[in-house]
Amino acid sequence: MIVNVQQAKLNNNYKYTRLKLLKTNAVIWFNKMCKVKQLKPNYINIKINGHKPQDKNAIRFRINQEMKFLYRKKQHLKERMCYLHLESPYHYKGMWRYIQEYIDEQIIRLMNNIYQKLNKKLYALTNQASTKHNNNENASKFQSRLINLTNKKFTREQIQTLSLGSNYAIEQEPKQYIIELIIDPENAIRLLEPKIQNTYRYLAAKKIKHILKTNRYNTLHKRYQYNISELKKILQNSNLTIVKADKSKAIVIIDKNTLAKKVDSFIQENNIQQLNKDPTDTSQKEIQETIQRCNVLVDKQSHKYLISIKPTAPKLNI
Repeated sequence: MIVNVQQAKLNNNYKYTRLKLLKTNAVIWFNKMCKVKQLKPNYINIKINGHKPQDKNAIRFRINQEMKFLYRKKQHLKERMCYLHLESPYHYKGMWRYIQEYIDEQIIRLMNNIYQKLNKKLYALTNQASTKHNNNENASKFQSRLINLTNKKFTREQIQTLSLGSNYAIEQEPKQYIIELIIDPENAIRLLEPKIQNTYRYLAAKKIKHILKTNRYNTLHKRYQYNISELKKILQNSNLTIVKADKSKAIVIIDKNTLAKKVDSFIQENNIQQLNKDPTDTSQKEIQETIQRCNVLVDKQSHKYLISIKPTAPKLNI
């Protein structure tokens, strides 16, 4: 494909404007995380003596001023992107969609590296704040939701992420699931009559816009996703695994070889044998037939209280 000067200029303008916009969003996210975690970014040159509320307010005020400037910059870049989105398809004549996809793939790779660097900065600031401000722990100690049976040490932030539990749902950024919100209604609308399809498309688009406007994405969840990815690498490299405790909601970190030995010893000590088929269904049928035959001993109205619905065999937490 031969590209003229005007097309090359639009290509570069789109690429660098898009990259500046995403970098601005990343810096806004970094400042939000510092504000939530009460961290002092390195660009703030304010000397603080003590831990008074006025000192924290000074840092919060400086971060708010920085975020106001970033939001104004973001608005300017969005206006520029809107102009480029309208002008570029006219000059490329049908090829702009493929060029845009190629540019966006390159930018996504760069942004992944930028977010990794920002996460490392947050990690360094968190460690710096924890060393300076060591809060006294409460005298009353509760049962920990994380039990580490290995010699591997984890950071305080990683322990907090694991302590959330296995049932904690980490929220996804709206941009990651908006495509599914568009595709699923469209597939359903195409099954309708052609005359009413546009009406339902309008209603679906209105509902999706309302979801995006009312959505409040928690900035901490992106940090949780980073911590989980780092924990997966640590567990994989150290041959560790995470299992649930037997009689509590705690999470146990244990070596895979140690876990396999414990499971083998448990099976041998309790004389457990492996079955080819789960006998739960057959036993359930026998119990139901026996209860139905015992009309003299058991009243028919009491049958439902004696029969469990869809029983399952107990599972070993491994």
